[in-house]
Amino acid sequence: MKKFLVALALLATFLTSSVAMAAYEEAIEEDADLRTIKTMAVGMPDYFKMEETEPTIEELTKMIYATGRDYSSHDIISYEDVAASIRRDTGIDIYGLEALDAERIFNANIAKYADTYMITTVANNSGKPWLFFYVYNAADSKLLYTYSVQSNSIGKNAKDYRKAAEGFYKQFDQTSEKNLSKEDKKNMQAKREAKAAKRRVKKVEYKTGQSKADLVKKK
Repeated sequence: MKKFLVALALLATFLTSSVAMAAYEEAIEEDADLRTIKTMAVGMPDYFKMEETEPTIEELTKMIYATGRDYSSHDIISYEDVAASIRRDTGIDIYGLEALDAERIFNANIAKYADTYMITTVANNSGKPWLFFYVYNAADSKLLYTYSVQSNSIGKNAKDYRKAAEGFYKQFDQTSEKNLSKEDKKNMQAKREAKAAKRRVKKVEYKTGQSKADLVKKK
């Protein structure tokens, strides 16, 4: 009986994991060539905080960038850096504009700084949040790719929104690399491994309060 219960628990865990893994959907627009994408800028999310447990829009924007910086094999550019570049090149501070005007100026200038830009939309007006990640061509704002995810394991909080963003970046990498040459795939994998190494170093520093160099000296 005990073995049966253990087996049942393992089966439930497997099914739960399968459901969580299958919770996302992706769509590639016709004629979209994801292989050519090198850089992706993070745009201001389409989001309104509904629950106390949720991040602010500023926190969400920074978190989405940080997740891409840590996990994506593409070069991810923050909204802050784009805003600073626009201010430098045009004299316009998009942080001081209304949302629609800021979006218009962002879209008009983004091609100078990135191949694509990504907008996150969070539908959080029901029990389970539904997150959409839209990737647009920076040159003409044409939609290239959509990733959406909704799952019982994703709640209305920063940790789970980060988990959803991580899923997007990983899936986008996988999809965009399907038809790359072996050499290009190797280069993208090398980027991911380098970022993984950086995450491990940060984790050690966070837990120990010491840099890797300090730990090596002590050895």
